[in-house]
Amino acid sequence: MSLQTALGVTATLGAAWALAPHLVTLHAPAVALAPDAGLFVDGYGDAGTYALHYRYGERVELTVPLSNASAVPWRVTDVELVEPDFPLLEPVDELAEPVTLTPYGDGEAGLVFEYANCRYYHERANNSYDQVRVSGTVLGRETSVLVDLEVPLVVHSQVILDCPERTLVRGDDVRR
Repeated sequence: MSLQTALGVTATLGAAWALAPHLVTLHAPAVALAPDAGLFVDGYGDAGTYALHYRYGERVELTVPLSNASAVPWRVTDVELVEPDFPLLEPVDELAEPVTLTPYGDGEAGLVFEYANCRYYHERANNSYDQVRVSGTVLGRETSVLVDLEVPLVVHSQVILDCPERTLVRGDDVRR
């Protein structure tokens, strides 16, 4: 092998390694929920919406299917809903074990949330979740990708009597 060929191969491999985190893509996942977790509302939004039943202090489990749409393997170490400050769905655990996605392969991540923070919302408020952030490593390089959910999730806040955290004094429940 000539020196010029060796340099060309080395440059190509270096460029592929440098670009690897930018090559990963995922198909939009459709989150799976327990049947009693909420209600699918077909006419709300382009693809419908899952309206979750807010149950203060209880937990809800979501399964996020991961479908690697790229030709590089991906070791997923974290999957999280993109949430506002003081979310109505508060993460309970991180991803238990990394998920390895082969090129064009599939996997899934189980996430557990607790219904919380209702004190910061009036009864007409809600949180909408339409993206997940998927993080991990590709060929040893860290990467993080925002992926739109196929069907968004909505959590509606509770009336004051159904939220044990809330007081009747407006100034008590200000988000800071």
